[in-house]
Amino acid sequence: MPGEHARLSPSDAERWLSCPAAIQAEEESGIVEEESSYAREGTAAHALGEIKASLHFGKITKQQAIARRAEWAKEFEEYAEDPEIMIEMEEHTDAYVALLQERMDLFPGSILFLEIRVFPGVPECSGTSDAIIVSPVHIEVIDFKYGAGVAVEAVGNPQLRLYGKGALEEYGNLLGDTEIVRITVHQPRMKHVLTEEITPEELTGWIDEVVIPAATLALGPDAPFGPSDQACRWCPLSGQCRAQVEAVFATDFEAKPDLLSPEEMAEVYAKRKQVQDWLNALEVAALDMAYSKGKPLPGYKVVLSGGQRGVRDPEKFREALLEAGYSEDEILTPRKPKGIGDTEKLLGKERFKELLEDSGIVTKSAGKPALAPESDNRPAIAPNTEAVKEFSQADEEDLI
Repeated sequence: MPGEHARLSPSDAERWLSCPAAIQAEEESGIVEEESSYAREGTAAHALGEIKASLHFGKITKQQAIARRAEWAKEFEEYAEDPEIMIEMEEHTDAYVALLQERMDLFPGSILFLEIRVFPGVPECSGTSDAIIVSPVHIEVIDFKYGAGVAVEAVGNPQLRLYGKGALEEYGNLLGDTEIVRITVHQPRMKHVLTEEITPEELTGWIDEVVIPAATLALGPDAPFGPSDQACRWCPLSGQCRAQVEAVFATDFEAKPDLLSPEEMAEVYAKRKQVQDWLNALEVAALDMAYSKGKPLPGYKVVLSGGQRGVRDPEKFREALLEAGYSEDEILTPRKPKGIGDTEKLLGKERFKELLEDSGIVTKSAGKPALAPESDNRPAIAPNTEAVKEFSQADEEDLI
């Protein structure tokens, strides 16, 4: 059940509420979004947290927990075998279980449901809530976010509100008269716990007045585009979408003197983040098209860019300089050898190359794929070469 994905998923709600056309445009594009390393780490943390919570609240036996931990370690071997990662993941999943217990204790008679698929009463919309607490007077949904880059808000969060409405549909008035719905985001790596409280009537009104009209548009034949910072941020079409670029540059001034007025400058300046975000997305999309999909961009080629020099063996680095007659005062900072750039200035480029680069003590990575004008003096690389794949994966960063 948790692996199912609805067309209008709660996790994408911020996108399709603002830009109803995004869902169909993505489907028609055929673009398949691959799971990032950060998303996989989050999946691993969720699975581990669910095992711990199930044991803590008596939903599985100790023997079952041991067996499930073994299965987890096999599935997520890259994390299970890394002590540094596991220390942090154990700490934060323990914090998740502690929060569940704390919230259970707030309302006597509460019961807990873990990893429950909910249906908020919106066409083709369903999703899996990490945890739902139900008492005679309230319902609380708790969403465990493992990311550490962007703080997630609880108030007005459409994903969590859809989980809340789904929980209300399933468990409302189960033990008594549900008076309040609590919507909580727990982001332990940022020491971040926020809660929104909303009445069942307010939540239902938001669904009826905001969500269902947007969902109807999104599923209909004339779904409109609605580019925005939030809608475009995680959209796989960002950087290629025509509506996005038109929105970024949609500035029409009535009077057009040579210089912008203060008011016009303020209007353009207010778009600086939107423009920068679009440029970043454009760069990613263009490189993906030229490199991964093998569709050249006229006037551009893919080259290796940004290779970094590094010292393979710091002790040999030091010994080579001492043997060449340089004193420790010249080659060392108070705590460690001088950096590569400073050392090159000391020796000069030719001596640096002869003494440290030709011997292999200082090496330089090949860099990663990047677009450059055809006039660039760097040689073009063939799309999808294995070497480039390795460098690209080594430098992979999450764009969240």
